[in-house]
Amino acid sequence: MTACVEELTMGVNWGQNRRNDPQEALAFIEGLLIECDAGAGETVLVGGGPASGKSQVQNRVVARARELGILTLTAAGAADERDVDGGVIDQLLAGPALPRAVTGPLTEGDADERIAGLASAVHRLARERAVLVAVDDLHHVDETSARLLLRLQRRTRSSSLLLVLSHPDSWYTGDGLPFAAQPHRHVQLTPLSVAAIAELVAAAGHDGVPERIHELTAGNPLLVNALLDAYRGDADDSRVGLAYSEAVQRLLHRYGSPLREVATAIAVLDTDVTTDAVAAVAGVDPLDAEASAGVLADSGLVTGVRFRQRPAAAAVVGGLRGPEKVRLHVRAAEVKHARGLAAADVARHLVAAGEAAADWALPVLVEAAEQVMLGDDVDFATRCLKLAASVSTAKWEQQTISQLLAKITWRVNPAAAAPHLECLRRGGDQLDQSDRIALVRQSLWFGERETFERAFTALGDDVEPLDPRTAAELSLAGQWHYGVTPALAETAVPESGDPWLHTANTLGAVWRTGGGEATSACAERILQNCRLSDTSLEALATAILALAYDGKADRAEGWCTSLGEEAEYRGAVTWKAMLDALGASLVLRRGDVAAATEQAARALALLDAPNWGVAISYPLATLLSAHTAAGAFKAAAAVLRRPVPDVVFTTLGGVRYLRARGQFHLATNRGLAAVSDFQQCQRILRERNLDLPAIVPWRTDLAEANLRLGNPTLAVELAKQQLGCSAPTDSYSQGSALRVLALAGDSAARPGLLNRAAEAFKASGDRLELAKTLRTLNQLGQRAERSAGLVKPVHVPRQASSAASRAPAPRPVPRPVTAAPEPDGGTGNPVALSEAELRVAELAAHGRTNRQISEALYITVSTVEQHLTRVYRKLGVPGRSALANELAGAESGL
Repeated sequence: MTACVEELTMGVNWGQNRRNDPQEALAFIEGLLIECDAGAGETVLVGGGPASGKSQVQNRVVARARELGILTLTAAGAADERDVDGGVIDQLLAGPALPRAVTGPLTEGDADERIAGLASAVHRLARERAVLVAVDDLHHVDETSARLLLRLQRRTRSSSLLLVLSHPDSWYTGDGLPFAAQPHRHVQLTPLSVAAIAELVAAAGHDGVPERIHELTAGNPLLVNALLDAYRGDADDSRVGLAYSEAVQRLLHRYGSPLREVATAIAVLDTDVTTDAVAAVAGVDPLDAEASAGVLADSGLVTGVRFRQRPAAAAVVGGLRGPEKVRLHVRAAEVKHARGLAAADVARHLVAAGEAAADWALPVLVEAAEQVMLGDDVDFATRCLKLAASVSTAKWEQQTISQLLAKITWRVNPAAAAPHLECLRRGGDQLDQSDRIALVRQSLWFGERETFERAFTALGDDVEPLDPRTAAELSLAGQWHYGVTPALAETAVPESGDPWLHTANTLGAVWRTGGGEATSACAERILQNCRLSDTSLEALATAILALAYDGKADRAEGWCTSLGEEAEYRGAVTWKAMLDALGASLVLRRGDVAAATEQAARALALLDAPNWGVAISYPLATLLSAHTAAGAFKAAAAVLRRPVPDVVFTTLGGVRYLRARGQFHLATNRGLAAVSDFQQCQRILRERNLDLPAIVPWRTDLAEANLRLGNPTLAVELAKQQLGCSAPTDSYSQGSALRVLALAGDSAARPGLLNRAAEAFKASGDRLELAKTLRTLNQLGQRAERSAGLVKPVHVPRQASSAASRAPAPRPVPRPVTAAPEPDGGTGNPVALSEAELRVAELAAHGRTNRQISEALYITVSTVEQHLTRVYRKLGVPGRSALANELAGAESGL
């Protein structure tokens, strides 16, 4: 094309420059079409980067010209046809509508004569009618055809001839100077604006789509159109994401080398680096890398040397396959390591490549794992260490990596950490302080008490003293799982007046004394000063329970919810599961049985059984108690069928589980089975020299079971023992004992004792037990009213009533298991109904069918019918509807 320069009058740039997005450019050129149809010719050079919309503008201009009846001659240059002499001319003249006067000169004379003759013929035609000549990719046009186009350009204004010629931006001031020096209009395409995209997307009908499309594409027409097509379909995220990825890859394919290699290198590096680094990864000259980065920036894909949008970079990297992907990531790791970038940044490429052959790779991977754990990125830390383990050869390296894996993995997958726990056990004197802390942490979770105590002792004997904060947290963790024992006390770090240890020791008293002013104050200090971590989990849980035991249920639940949200945000599934299980127990204490059931089940689902370790006892115990309280005995029985590790029953969580199981047995008339469970609780605690009435008042539990079995004398003795050993601040234990004494003792003292029990439960914050006690009081009041010939329900405070009203409507809350036979053989229920009769009556009053009652209570339908017959006779009522009215007062007590 350079040979054409001599034909030009140089020195003056006739171009009138415009910067328009494709929509605006199209409107401008359509205006020129109308002027051409009226007799005014013009030349328009349309510039832009790859996929900037040049071809789209050309196609729409041609379509519009045909609508106006303008004769159109179209062609497109191609890189592989630049040496085909007259190739574009052949395309222009291929239209069947052209007269012979135009096509004839092609075969006559030499090249110059043919070009001159053809140009004259087209101009003569354009004086008779409007003609559009549209050529795409002008920079690929062969020289002969270019000479024709230049001749046509010089004479467009003397006829109805419009030339629309598209080209890349860089061509305009280089090889395109012959065209740029002639009179013309220059349109440089810019990205689509949000407003322009909004016009295109209006039919899609999705709010916020124009802004989202512009954010992803920076207005690049090819990318915009791909997303528009996706949004006109189902518009789900996966469809849009796939369309975007495919469009990015199509765009890069258009660029060719070396720009495509540079774009791929930028995507793989995915960091703010220099163009030299990009050139090194891409394997191209630094000047080519800089020029290519500029073109990519113009296209809207990159800013500087980094992709504007991560999905775009991901689309490019996602298109890599096999060896190419490995090679690029290994090269990126080498480049970043040589430039001293952070270990985590380098390691991401090693992990992506799955290779770490370089001598420097292993220490980088280990360092990276430790770095990212500061940001709670457990998954990437684990991948770093596993890759490091695959290339390590020295035994000490393997041991170090295994120890780190044990620390890191526990937070999300405790069972996966178990194999590495053995490495920590074997470490002996080789373990550093962080290793021993990890060993303490994991041995507690899996119920390995001896390992825990040895590791805890070793921490106290370390040359490097354990900081008081960590000592306090680990001490409370040991108490959470095993209680306060002489063995634990001997291994604990001496208090020495340190405020952290003093706070922990005071808070730990909650297991023996229940809630109180001192424990609540310490609980608040722990919650405000301990960041949620592997070592602080049980310390924070203890503090939350201390607030609950002191009647500060709202504070306790608020802290539990807040910490649970933090655990979820930080990706610590183990922490989240434990806190949700604790939260479920708090919800149950305030009487919301349905919510407690749901939350406990949700907590259980976060981890499978092996990952729960011994801590599985907490959600299981709460779920079992909630089902029992709701009368959902079949669901409760299903909980009991879930396997529990034997080692659970060496922990306080196991004792809680046994107690919940015993209460279920009481509720389903299995008194002897309940006694066995409560006696096992007693045995476990006594073997460990523990007496923790605030969490396991086993004497009261045995007393209730003996009442059910007709042993009121022993029940009274056990209840008195419970009162005698309960601390003044242990309101829960006191309430439990007082309720048993009321039911087992003199009937005249019964109302007073029950009222005292209710006050104690209210002080403890346990609304569920308060509701049970108030229900017994209500039934007692009804009995007294009947004796006087009156039927008037006893008033129940709104707090207790509303708490129970949140339970599922179809599931009646069963009669409390504390109710037991009176010394005279009665039950304390209306007209001395038997326990079995009362349960059947309550379920029937709630609308249960005989079949449903039989399934809930594990009795036959025939037995249900017999019980109901006796109930109707004793109460003097004709049927179910009257039965519901008769028991309405008792139900309101819940």
